[in-house]
Amino acid sequence: MKRTICTCLLLFTIISIPAQTLRNTIPLNGAWRFIVDSAKAGQNNNWSAGLPANATTVQVPHTWNVMKGLEDYSGLAWYERSFTVPAQHRNKQIRLKFDAVYHDAVIYLNGIQLATHTNAGYTSFYVDVTKSVKTGTPNKLVVSVSNAFSASNLPYKQKFDWCNDGGIIRGVQLQLSGKPSIRYVHITPDINMADSTATARLNLKLWEEDVEAVQAAVRIYEKRSKKNVFTQDLRLIKQGDAFTSYIDLGKVHLWHFNDPFLYQLQVSVSNNAQATDQVTQTFGCRKIELRGPQFFLNNEAVRLPGLEYMPSSHPDHGSAEPRWVMDSVANMFKDLNVTISRFHWQVDEYMLDQLDEKGVLLQAEIPWWQQPGRLSPELEEVARLQFREMIERDYNHPCIFAWGISNEVHGNDRDPDQYRRLKQYVKTLDSSRLVNVVSNETFRRKENDESFIGDLPTWNEYIGTWFGKKTEELPAYFAEIESCIGDRPLLITENGLCEPRFAGGDLRRIEDMTYHYNEWARRKYIAGCIYFCLNDYRTHMGEDGSANYKARIHGITDLYFKKKSSYHVFKQLASPIVITNTKKLNETTVQVSLKNKDQLPSYTVRDFTIVWPGTEGQRLSQKLPTLKPGESATITLAGMHARANFDICTPAGYRVISYPFVH
Repeated sequence: MKRTICTCLLLFTIISIPAQTLRNTIPLNGAWRFIVDSAKAGQNNNWSAGLPANATTVQVPHTWNVMKGLEDYSGLAWYERSFTVPAQHRNKQIRLKFDAVYHDAVIYLNGIQLATHTNAGYTSFYVDVTKSVKTGTPNKLVVSVSNAFSASNLPYKQKFDWCNDGGIIRGVQLQLSGKPSIRYVHITPDINMADSTATARLNLKLWEEDVEAVQAAVRIYEKRSKKNVFTQDLRLIKQGDAFTSYIDLGKVHLWHFNDPFLYQLQVSVSNNAQATDQVTQTFGCRKIELRGPQFFLNNEAVRLPGLEYMPSSHPDHGSAEPRWVMDSVANMFKDLNVTISRFHWQVDEYMLDQLDEKGVLLQAEIPWWQQPGRLSPELEEVARLQFREMIERDYNHPCIFAWGISNEVHGNDRDPDQYRRLKQYVKTLDSSRLVNVVSNETFRRKENDESFIGDLPTWNEYIGTWFGKKTEELPAYFAEIESCIGDRPLLITENGLCEPRFAGGDLRRIEDMTYHYNEWARRKYIAGCIYFCLNDYRTHMGEDGSANYKARIHGITDLYFKKKSSYHVFKQLASPIVITNTKKLNETTVQVSLKNKDQLPSYTVRDFTIVWPGTEGQRLSQKLPTLKPGESATITLAGMHARANFDICTPAGYRVISYPFVH
């Protein structure tokens, strides 16, 4: 192992203390008392000290906008629960962590207001309760929440096309540790693609701002095998507001959407040789680059098929999505050959964990959609706040390749400089990722379009529906973009069919999808596409249904993830493999000819397998050769069951395409 390069190399003895003694968590999910406050009576009636007797019991995470009679309610509501911190934790640092409260929250403990968190309804925040909490006896926690449409919030007023679900929409917990305590640890791998070796920058920030030096024990290991990669004890000196070190990882296994290899980083900090806090973070090693009109992942030019998901849309759960919903989405992404996605707002970290594990690249965005055209200084600070909170939490996720500033902002008073300022600000928080602006007017505004301010130009391409008179005008609009894009790639960030705004149903969706997809595929500068979208989605602006079923019919599945015919068409379009011929040589032997596509998608296929049923009912398999884009192979399948069929599968076992094609 090479020596670690760091700000200061003073070693000390490792203290072996079980992780649970360094940081404990007390989950506060489950039963809370809840009451709506449409008359805003709670403050005058001292609800901050406890809710009235007519409060009901709900389960947190929770949104009231899926409750009968409250589906369209926007305003104030209150939550309350009690908890006890065991007496042995009397001298601990204790913080409340809220994974998300939409969108304004006031936090009270034992009748005393401790904190507010406003204008950021999808990001995590913390409240230090060390001096306020009682140990060994019950504490009463009260949270007032407002989802009132607001001109000081992003999303702005009623100018957003998704649900306005209010509540404590994600998990709550207490975190207990010693002092000093870790606020975050960020790791940034720097990969030498010539030999897959890597160094990494480690940034450690403490909650205690007055600490100038800290002892840290750092361990890095492979997540699945637990094989140790790096272990070092460091004494770190503060630089700015954080502690920085550079470490040598040696040869690394790269993260890829078909091989999402993960590492874990464990950092413990100490005071006077006594360990006080420990965190473990998952990360991956991968390299994203733009070179000319191409998008590179790990030194390979790729063109990626993708799909967007609109969270908060299950009518029974809304924004309080249980993990099985997020699991379902991630599994459908992989079933659909999805390699890239985006979300219109910050999602639950568990969803990001699933994209890390399964291998889907993501553009993570703040919820600035369409309006206002120009941010006031106050709203620009709201955007910065949301970026700070999002990037602090999500920095280590290898799935995230880009941060998104806005989506489809329009108006005559737009200010290009606000995008430049926000892009520069985001780069100060994370210089390792792309920063993009999503536009639906790229074809119209051309070089003046804000998407060209971003690192990767984008286009929400809706020719034939929201723009243009007919779909067949698309090549002419591409010519407009080509006249100004220069030596840069383009990412198609949306396209789809919105019902009932546009008639024709799923048959029209299939026809429209196929036409557009083929047009994207034949243009080599298009780095990828993100079709819109996986699901019909709940929105307060919906044109279909009512109450918590108010929705736009925009998906290849419905609100309950029931698959439409377009689901299966998209899966075939996004498959990297096309089966060009099958030939039965005898009763038990089939010859298969296949080709790796060289348009969209376009990436090297490695370690894929072909799987078929044997004559005795067993499953037989054979590894495919490595195929670069455009390369073909012929495979002989012996011992096949009389009814010939087979699947092409990814290294993780996801079915890419089947013969014969079945739903």
